[in-house]
Amino acid sequence: MQWKVVTPFTRSRSRSGWIMDFIPSEQHNFDFIPANYTHDRSRKASSVMDWLDYFTHAIRAWFSACITGKNVGFITAFPQLPIILGLLKRTFHSKRPLVAWLFNMGRVYGGVKGSIARFALSGVDIFVVHSTEEINTYSSWLRLPRERFVFVPLSIELRNATAEEDINHPFILAMGSANRDYRLFVEAAKILDYQTIIVAGDHALEGINLPENVRVMSELSLEKCHELCQMATVNVIPVDNMTTASGQVTLLETMMYSKAVIATECVGTLDYITNGVNGILIPPKDIDAMTSAIKKLWEEKALRQEIGRASRRYIEDNITFKAVSKSMSSLLDDLERNSINLLS
Repeated sequence: MQWKVVTPFTRSRSRSGWIMDFIPSEQHNFDFIPANYTHDRSRKASSVMDWLDYFTHAIRAWFSACITGKNVGFITAFPQLPIILGLLKRTFHSKRPLVAWLFNMGRVYGGVKGSIARFALSGVDIFVVHSTEEINTYSSWLRLPRERFVFVPLSIELRNATAEEDINHPFILAMGSANRDYRLFVEAAKILDYQTIIVAGDHALEGINLPENVRVMSELSLEKCHELCQMATVNVIPVDNMTTASGQVTLLETMMYSKAVIATECVGTLDYITNGVNGILIPPKDIDAMTSAIKKLWEEKALRQEIGRASRRYIEDNITFKAVSKSMSSLLDDLERNSINLLS
């Protein structure tokens, strides 16, 4: 079976820049459908023009599958592409297998949006989610069997450190715009009076009064964000989302750089952090716990380093594209066995 790889971050016909680059060609046959647009993970919502980009990409993949022949399936990333390909499957009564990897909704919807999502996403054969709790959330929301949802750890491209902690000008750092609890974080920063940087879009801080020790930065390159992460004394990921996963990319990329991270205990963090070992979890909406955790890491360099080393080991063993490739290959094996007879 040939798998059409349809992701917003695929730029080449020869490689995906993702997990399947670590799966031997004799195991699975991939055809990469390059994207000619940018997926902005920091935006608040997808615009009409964004959806047009996804639609055009999905249509190209669909017609490529039609030209290829019968034994073809799709692997997608993020919710938009499987929604469109699911609609195409339902419209044309297709049995081509569809895998929705990196399936994460900022929130679940009711009303017309929810009805459209349920209709389209019923065409997905397997949803790969990156927190175990989301299996219950999405299964209930989409009214689909739990068996169609699989937990696989979120994977990232492994990078090595390029900067060191700024010991001359120490600061706390929080990054990300989606479902962040910056109101609580800013209150903690105000109490502690440590120099603080927040990297987020304006909408994430709307209505929050910032004290003098808090500076906001936005529209930074990924490289600059990674540099700030490494230079920070303490990294904090305050999350305001108890239903779906938020903050996971920021969390894992911070851990990748051997940085001790403080994060809200929530759907998006529980599968990745062992409290006190490779990170620190704090209860949601708990200002005392947040200020206490930040103060402890700020003052104890040895503890920061110990947790940071454990964080890096965890990423290397579990979260790299190579580490996750075995799970993807096994999942595709099962789908191919079940699908080839249907498509023949």
